[in-house]
This record gives sequence, structure tokens and C-alpha cells, in this order.
Amino acid sequence: MDNMNHYEEKLTIIKSIPDDKILIPVSIPVNIYLQEAENLYNWCQPDKEKLTANGLQWTVVEDMPARIDTLREAQARWATSDSNDIDIEKQWDEKSPLAHNLRQNLVRSLKFSFRNNKTALSRIAKLGEKSGNPAIIQALRDISVFGKEHIDFLKTTSFDITMLDTAASMSREMASLLGAVNSRRAFCSDSLKIRNQAFTYLKEAVTELKRHASFVLWRNPSRLKGYASDYQRRKYSKYKTKKQTEEVTA
Repeated sequence: MDNMNHYEEKLTIIKSIPDDKILIPVSIPVNIYLQEAENLYNWCQPDKEKLTANGLQWTVVEDMPARIDTLREAQARWATSDSNDIDIEKQWDEKSPLAHNLRQNLVRSLKFSFRNNKTALSRIAKLGEKSGNPAIIQALRDISVFGKEHIDFLKTTSFDITMLDTAASMSREMASLLGAVNSRRAFCSDSLKIRNQAFTYLKEAVTELKRHASFVLWRNPSRLKGYASDYQRRKYSKYKTKKQTEEVTA
């Protein structure tokens, strides 16, 4: 069974992990944790008899390769979702200020053109009130419609008529772009949660195995050392060295 099948097979299980139980890999990079889990799976094999005699369900160990592959796939999907379609975000960042500025300029220009029309000014003022991207996108469309309703009058003023078509076009473009951005962000958020759930699922097995090993092998340091994290050991060693250096130079 390949890792894709492991992922699909385990997806229902990992997605059932409740939010308050989800763990986040903050103390160790996922790629390193995955390799250490692979190492641990192989290291524990000679200790099977002792570990199972202590009550460890060996099915947990046998399931580790599937859990490892599931996390690898989940990590890859999240990493891909975080990098794909980055141009969409870039386009939004570039064009969003233009849409804001266009509405501001349109409202300002219309207010000047209709400065002697209180009813029209009241409608124009409302078009410039609401903030937020969806409101601005809608306002651009509304302004375009309003302007074309009064096209004959506006032609007698200094108002740039072409801005009305520009507003309608930008409204459509920004609505489409915002939809793509929101969809991408929602997917990234969902894929990150699944990655963390997959991490939690693997860590559950790793922790269970290490707990039994710590109890059974406490008098056998040469075997017990294989159940410790090399990454955490090196991390602690660097921290300890740094503290000792600081104490000497203090």
C-alpha cells in the first residue's frame, strides 16, 4: 500500500481528532520528526518481547509506518497549498489598493459634480461609507450604475465618464480575485489542520511506545538511548552550552 492509500485510509480517523486534542509541531520540524519516527520503528523491533510483556499493544507499532506516511502526505499537501497560487495573493495585494483608491476618487468626483443636488449627494455619500473588501467591490458596481443613470447630466460636467466602465470592470475583476483568494486561504487553513491532526495521530503512537520503553529499559541505557530524540538532545546540549557561556561571561 502506497502513502497515498495510507492517507486516504487514515483521513477519516485523523479528521475525527477534536480541536482540543490537536497538537502542533512547534518544538521539532515535521521532516525531522518523521525521520525520527522511522528510526524509532526500526529500533524498537528487537525489544518487542519485553515491550509487549509490559502491556504495549504491538498493533500500535505495526501501524506506525501508515501513520508516518499519512503525515508525510499531509505535510506535502499543506506545503504545496501554502506555495501554490501565490500569484493570486500577489495580484490581490497589488490591485486591492487600486480598488480602494478608485472608489474614493469616484465618490469625491461625483460629490463635486452633484454639489447642488442634495438627494444625489445623499446617495453618493452612502456609496462611500462602508469599508471592507466586499463592500468596496459592491460600491464600485453601484457607483457605475448610479453614474450611468445620470449619464446625460455627467456629460455636462468635468466628470470623466470612462471611470464608470472602469469601476464596473474592476468590480467584476476584484470579486473574482477575492473569491479565489478566500478559497485558497480556506484550503490552506483546512490542509494545515489536517497536517496537525496527522501529526497528533503519529505522536500518539510514538509517545505510547516511548513510555513503555522508558519503563522497561531503564536499566539498559544502550537500548534506551535509541528511544530518545536526537534533535531534542542536540537542542538541549546547545542550550546548556549557551547558558554555561553566559554564566562564565556574566
